[in-house]
Amino acid sequence: MFDDIKKELEDVYKYRYVVYSFVQTNLKLRYRRSYLGFIWTILAPMLNYLVMGVIFSFIMANRMPNYFVYYFSGAIFFAIVSSTLNRAPTFLIGNEHYIKKIYVPKLIFILNGTIYEITNFLLSAISLIVLGMIFGKLDLSWHSFLIFIPIVLISFFLIGIGTLIGIATVYFRDLMHIVPVVVQAAFFLTPVIYEKSMIPQKFQFLVELNPLYYFLELYRLPLVYHEIPPLNYFVICFILASVTFSIGLFMIKKFDNRIIFKL
Repeated sequence: MFDDIKKELEDVYKYRYVVYSFVQTNLKLRYRRSYLGFIWTILAPMLNYLVMGVIFSFIMANRMPNYFVYYFSGAIFFAIVSSTLNRAPTFLIGNEHYIKKIYVPKLIFILNGTIYEITNFLLSAISLIVLGMIFGKLDLSWHSFLIFIPIVLISFFLIGIGTLIGIATVYFRDLMHIVPVVVQAAFFLTPVIYEKSMIPQKFQFLVELNPLYYFLELYRLPLVYHEIPPLNYFVICFILASVTFSIGLFMIKKFDNRIIFKL
């Protein structure tokens, strides 16, 4: 099995141009015939979260003076999770016409969707960070460079989870309707619009059971609070990313031939 996984990774590297071409083409198609083009990458997330950010800023003004930045940073980061997982059920069944006709490592289709969403996130995040600095809402320090660590770790985590969801959807098509509901619930179970300290002490362990909490804090602490996250957060996120990615690789090889017949 380990030899099969090694071969899968080697094949993915050989077909890496497919991922690059897919992401580049889809980014162009996304804004084709649009007058604003790339500007929508900035406007879309901004307009999406602006109303909630403004409203909750007034509500939280006394408890969290810098709430607007707190909320926006969390919402933008969670956007990469929600967009990737919501798309995960179609990673394989949405490409069955390719899978049945030509040989391409199936992991490529997972990477296509995941890297596309990560690229969108990076474009949005960079744009919003620049705007936050221009309007004096966000100050950067050397701690801010630490955000690349959680971005890399969440990428491997999402590839692993996306692989599992993609394979499971081949067998259980109802997941296409179930996953968005679960993701929506995960948004409210993750401290994006609130702090963990606002939850009663006896229920805070529920937040700590949520793996997304650690990725979010690993990203938010250096960006918003200019703090180095606790070492155990790095360890937890690394283990979560490594385990889910490894399980995803194992399962994609185990069901390699079965997926074709099931599709």
